[in-house]
Amino acid sequence: MAANRRIRNLFLAPAIIYLLFMSIYPLIYSLYLSTTRKNLSRPYQKGFIGFDNYSNLITNDLFRTAIENTIVLAVASILIELIIAFFIARLFVAISDVPGSSIIRTVFILPMMLTPVVSGLLWSYILSPSLGIANHILRELGQAPYPWLASSDTALKSVIMINVWQWSPFLMLLMLAGLMSIPREQYEAAAMDGANILQVVRHIEMPFLRNVVLIGIIFRVIDNFRLFDIIYVTTRGGPGSATEVVTMYAYREMFGFFNVGYGSAAAVLILIMANIVTLVLNRFIRGEEGNVR
Repeated sequence: MAANRRIRNLFLAPAIIYLLFMSIYPLIYSLYLSTTRKNLSRPYQKGFIGFDNYSNLITNDLFRTAIENTIVLAVASILIELIIAFFIARLFVAISDVPGSSIIRTVFILPMMLTPVVSGLLWSYILSPSLGIANHILRELGQAPYPWLASSDTALKSVIMINVWQWSPFLMLLMLAGLMSIPREQYEAAAMDGANILQVVRHIEMPFLRNVVLIGIIFRVIDNFRLFDIIYVTTRGGPGSATEVVTMYAYREMFGFFNVGYGSAAAVLILIMANIVTLVLNRFIRGEEGNVR
């Protein structure tokens, strides 16, 4: 028994060491830096300042704008993704017996396979004011060019569109798996009872998809709170502060102004906000699930 325990610990050791050095240590070090005034341009100035960085962040207008943009981006993206994913998943279930449907599914999930940087570069070319194909199509249709990423009124909407385009397939796959797990007998019984499509969706499909949707939303909340690549490639947080999000703010403070302590505090607040939203969402949906039962 002791030998088996030693062998088990030996196999676990690499994963534990990796977790310590790549996750736990950086987190602890970030927490420490967030309580200092450390600046890379003044490496010997580290003075401990407690929670001053956090209080300065909370009262900073740009950081509050970044939080608002992050919340708008997350809520709008997830809602649109859920709607698109559900209808596409139902469509794929309906055409599952049609020859070539698997090829269509593969094509639909291709955006998810791209890295966010590549996705951002692709859309920055498509939405280019002068050379982009999007405005070229508008000109061919007799419409004025649209300032997709160049206007403070449309930049955040364009980023949401890019985000939805790339990650709707993720939620679609989860919902497709949930829909395909529903016994066909339930659909047949609903048809015999004369249930319409809305009743089928509400009383049969939604209960089966509840846990799947929960998992998908939690993952997407985390993804949206740490979204950086697409915004960095397309808008850099602009125009002005139209697409400034908390990750972009933390990046600029740390690597633009070299305020490592202040930027670490922003990163820690991102982590705290993501965890709070995830916990609240988890409790809410679990509570709804309990009420249904």
